[in-house]
This record gives sequence, structure tokens and C-alpha cells, in this order.
Amino acid sequence: MSKILRVVKKPVEAKAMQWEGKESVQDVIHFCGSESMFKKWFHFEEGELYIDTLEGPIHTSIGSYIVWGNHGEFWSIKEDIFLSNYRIIPEYPIADNNFQDRIFEPR
Repeated sequence: MSKILRVVKKPVEAKAMQWEGKESVQDVIHFCGSESMFKKWFHFEEGELYIDTLEGPIHTSIGSYIVWGNHGEFWSIKEDIFLSNYRIIPEYPIADNNFQDRIFEPR
């Protein structure tokens, strides 16, 4: 019989920004580190932003947070879920263009 485990999710530091619509595309490019990185992970369909996540493309609605994970992957989280699951570290500088190792590729 399999053992039932009691677990706690490990805290993992990530980098995030809030999507404010098409006017913030340059902010997302800066967040990614380059336009080529943006084009690798993000695309627009009918004017809406999509992230090409490791599980496939997901829609990013205005107000959602874009998170850059441990292994260079990106994903989108709706604002209420983000704020209930993430603690924002105030005044904590992250070096631009050098957050993680970026080893994963989008699907």
C-alpha cells in the first residue's frame, strides 16, 4: 500500500511583473531581458497576450502577473491568486537580464 505523505510546498524565489496591457509590452521585453527572449516565450493572438508555457500557450489577462521561474520558464497567474500565494519582497533589487539559467524551452 502506498504511503500518504503530509507535505509543504517549498518556498521558491521568482521574478514577477503585472501585465497592464499592450502599452506595457516594452516593460515585458525589459523584464525578459531581450526582444528575442520575449519572442521565444510570448505571442499575441487577436490582440491578446499569450505565454508559451511548458504546458502550452496560456492567455494572460490584464492585471495578471507574469512570473519568471527558477529554470527560465514563464507563466501567468491571475491577480487574486498571485496575491494570495506570493509575498512581494519590498525593495529587493534583481539584476536585469540575469535572473535564472533559462534552460527550458516553450512548447
